[in-house]
Amino acid sequence: MRPLRIAETVVPPSSCVEWVAGAGALVWDRRSLRVLDPGLTVALAWEAVSPDADPILAVGVARDRSRFALVGPREVQVRSADGRVQWSAEHGAALSIGWPQPHCHLAGDGLVYMFVPDGSGDQVVVWDSAGGSEVGRHPLQTIEGGATFVAHADQGRVGVHIAVGPETCLSHWLTTVDRQQILAQTLNGCLTDLSASGAFSLSMPHGSGWISVREVADDSVRVERHFDDIPGFGDSDDYRMYEAAVVVSDDWVMVGVAIDEGDAEQHLLLSTRTLRPQTVMDYGIDMPQNSIRSAGGHGRWMTHDAETGVVRLWQLREPHTDEVEGQLALL
Repeated sequence: MRPLRIAETVVPPSSCVEWVAGAGALVWDRRSLRVLDPGLTVALAWEAVSPDADPILAVGVARDRSRFALVGPREVQVRSADGRVQWSAEHGAALSIGWPQPHCHLAGDGLVYMFVPDGSGDQVVVWDSAGGSEVGRHPLQTIEGGATFVAHADQGRVGVHIAVGPETCLSHWLTTVDRQQILAQTLNGCLTDLSASGAFSLSMPHGSGWISVREVADDSVRVERHFDDIPGFGDSDDYRMYEAAVVVSDDWVMVGVAIDEGDAEQHLLLSTRTLRPQTVMDYGIDMPQNSIRSAGGHGRWMTHDAETGVVRLWQLREPHTDEVEGQLALL
């Protein structure tokens, strides 16, 4: 399938790129950040003026782009959209550039969530984004893991996925009670992305080889499939799967597989009903490994070439049909 290219831009090659629901594409490096709207034009920008400023280790932005958070080696700051510091607080760790890295999320209910990696035990710290008061700290059963936050559409729950080495991961739903206590519900699988409505999640293999679509309400499995069972890909020794993947829509998820002999990656469109492949994306250009990025789950996704800095926004062509089980044997 040849997808529609909606927009394209170039960001500094060293940048991190992620999608923040409501806000757009968050692009940041050690000294600056930009938020790009759905047309990939700049809607918010900030850059450190002083050459002595602490390096940025993690960034979060509010859905309405009214404020953003910067995590440095010893503290977290929340700034208004024009860059003025609203408050700052020490996060309780001595962090540096390199592994392990923190992660940050500004939730829709006015809270700032931060994953703090620590050699004595990782934790999640939550602050009130309005005044900077600490809501609480929740210890995690990991040590110096790598985390990502996945926000739920109800803006009251936040998912966190923590990878610890190549074989182990933990995922949780995080909530707060009266802005005084953090609750964590442990999930099965490895939370990767959510549908736009928040009804189901995509769980990718982290050492297990299992891909699943899971109900958010009770964490039950809608459908599950081992990578080895994907026709034409999992059953071939020439391919391997990475964990960069997205929910494209209620009907489709997209995963990447790479050929051992090269650096290019193929993107497979899988049905959320069966997790069997519908098609391979034909971009007309090669895609590097781990290039898939979420774009909100409304039939669109992004790709990011970390080497060249090119960010592209794509959309499925209409109409596209769901698979017919008997026809898939022909793929």
